[in-house]
Amino acid sequence: MPPNDSGSRSQPRQDVAPINPLSQTSLIARYASGRERMKLTWLLAALSMLGPFSIDTYLPAFPTMQATLPATEVQMQLTLTVYFIGFAIVSLFHGAISDSIGRKPVIIGTMFVHAAASIGCALSQSIDALLAFRALQGCFAGAGFVVGRAVVRDLFAGDEAQRQLSRIQMLFALAPIVAPILGGWLVAHLAWPAIFWFLGGYAVLLIVWSQIGLVESHPHEVHLPFALVPLAKNYSKMFFNKTFQSLASIPGINFVGFFVYIAGAPAFLMGHLGLTSKDFAVLFIPGIAGITLAAYCSGRLAGRVSHVRQMNWGFSIMIIAAIANLIVSAFVPPSVVWNIAPIALYTFGMALVTPCITLKLLDAFSHSRGSVSALQSSTHVAMMAVTTAVVVPFAQQSLLRFAIVMLTAVTVGAAIWKFYQISHPVNLEKVDEIS
Repeated sequence: MPPNDSGSRSQPRQDVAPINPLSQTSLIARYASGRERMKLTWLLAALSMLGPFSIDTYLPAFPTMQATLPATEVQMQLTLTVYFIGFAIVSLFHGAISDSIGRKPVIIGTMFVHAAASIGCALSQSIDALLAFRALQGCFAGAGFVVGRAVVRDLFAGDEAQRQLSRIQMLFALAPIVAPILGGWLVAHLAWPAIFWFLGGYAVLLIVWSQIGLVESHPHEVHLPFALVPLAKNYSKMFFNKTFQSLASIPGINFVGFFVYIAGAPAFLMGHLGLTSKDFAVLFIPGIAGITLAAYCSGRLAGRVSHVRQMNWGFSIMIIAAIANLIVSAFVPPSVVWNIAPIALYTFGMALVTPCITLKLLDAFSHSRGSVSALQSSTHVAMMAVTTAVVVPFAQQSLLRFAIVMLTAVTVGAAIWKFYQISHPVNLEKVDEIS
């Protein structure tokens, strides 16, 4: 029997969340095998990877695209901003539509449109055309991430849900490592349109894979009606709910402390550290390694350490990393080792917090997980849009400003988490003994 079975066929009945009496038995049987669970994990991770591939792959091509289209530096930055705006707005509907018609049709349909938008980007002859197709890309890039989280919570409960989210996050972390390396190679040996041809091909691959391997975890019997006015009221009610505001904002604000380096990578790496477009891996590999290691640790800690304790550990690590980063940026000459190491440590702490806070949020709105997942994703991407438009231009002026943004982000995130703990007092769960 595969290792993930934990030696018992009865284990999945404790881990798989009941969906509907008519379909529960077949779903339990399907995921009784650890091998089947891992196949689903790889698929959901691949769907989630489309977002970072769409962002990070073309960053090394900025100078070439700026000269070829032609475009200004501000216009190239706008290609990120319009992507995030489209992502933030349309992601609000992905989850709700998947609650209404099922998870699988939403994923396959959005991948098809993303593939078409990627081809449009590749064929663009002007910055205006590129901006239009980048906005269309953004509108449909987030469905795999949003709906994928709902699929996990449909199928799994408790500690197994945390393990699944952690595994997905660990695999998902490969995308930001591979993307800039691949983009740098493509722009160096082919041309910048090849990057978008790759994205189109990847979306087509996801369509085929999802058609073959994705189970419908939200069957017709439990579909919710889709109506725009009630949906708007539901989102408004969620958005102004204090629990949502606290739990949804924390991971987004934490991520700003790292994302400012991603969006500002050309200035950070080439401007301040003196590297080239082929050296983007110097930032992405350590940063994502921190996320990957933390995701592995989170999976191992599931059921052994309480979510509250794990999150407190994560925030402590992030605060230490941000303070160290500020000191290095203020007093140490620019250096790849010294300026990158605190970022890697920060991402480790950040990724310890994310799975736990996501589960808390999904469980707080258990009857509309697709909608709440979409609204959370939309708010996060809105933060990224603001970051690219406002924060990055401020931060990229100096290494010290980058560090100030990181410290500010974790300070705000930690303060919100502390306020949430005070307003929702709970006893720490007992840590199970490790045999």
